[in-house]
Amino acid sequence: MALKEILVHVEADAAGAGRLDLAKTLAAQHGARLVGVGEGDVAPDGVDEWRPISGLKQLALHARYADLTIVGQASSGASDHITETLMSTGRPLLAVPRHGRFPNVGHRVLVAWNASREATRAVFDSLPLLAGAANVTVMTMDAEDDDRVPGADIGLTLARHGIKVDVVRSTLGDIDAGNALLSRAADQGADLLVMGAFGHSPLREKMLGGATRHILDHMTVPVLLSH
Repeated sequence: MALKEILVHVEADAAGAGRLDLAKTLAAQHGARLVGVGEGDVAPDGVDEWRPISGLKQLALHARYADLTIVGQASSGASDHITETLMSTGRPLLAVPRHGRFPNVGHRVLVAWNASREATRAVFDSLPLLAGAANVTVMTMDAEDDDRVPGADIGLTLARHGIKVDVVRSTLGDIDAGNALLSRAADQGADLLVMGAFGHSPLREKMLGGATRHILDHMTVPVLLSH
C-alpha cells in the first residue's frame, strides 16, 4: 500500500524541526498529504493541514487514520507516548531519535525478524519505504518459524516485491536483542530499523526489560514500529 497520508508530531525545538523536515521529505517522495499535529494554532510551513492538540494522548486519535505517523523520542528517554500510540491505533509509527540529524530514511534498511505476528506486520507496513531502498538486510534472531534457513521465507517475499534483500542470522549469546540490533545498524550504516513492537505486554517489557523498550530508550537511527 502506498503512503497517501503522513502525520507528524511537531514540537518547537530543534528535534521537532528536524522531524518535520524528514516528514516533508517523505511526503514529497511518496506524493503523500502531510498533516501536522502539535500545540498551538499556527501551522508550520510545509504541512498541508494543521491540527492543534493539547497533550500527547490526543496524538493517537489522529494517528488511527494516517498511513504513517512520525513521532520523536521523548527528552526524558521514557517514550510512553510512543507505546500508547502504538498500542491504541494499530498503525505503524516512525520514531525518530531526539539527538542527531536524519534528513532521509530508507536507503539502507535493517529489518529485525523473528517470524512473530508483530515482525510480520512491521515488514508489510514498511513496504512503501523498502521499495526505494538500495539495500535491505533481514536479521534473524531466535526465529520462531521452521525454515531450514531462518528468514528465507520473508527474504523471498521481499524479493518478489522487487526489493534487494540479504538475510543474516544472529546468535545472540550473551548480548540482548536490543543491543544486537543497534550494533548491527551501526555496522552497516543503516538509516532505518524496522521491527515489530512489544511481543510481550508493555508492562512486562518495562518490568523485565525487552528489545522494544531498549530501542525506544537508546535508538540511534529512526525506527519503524508496528504492533
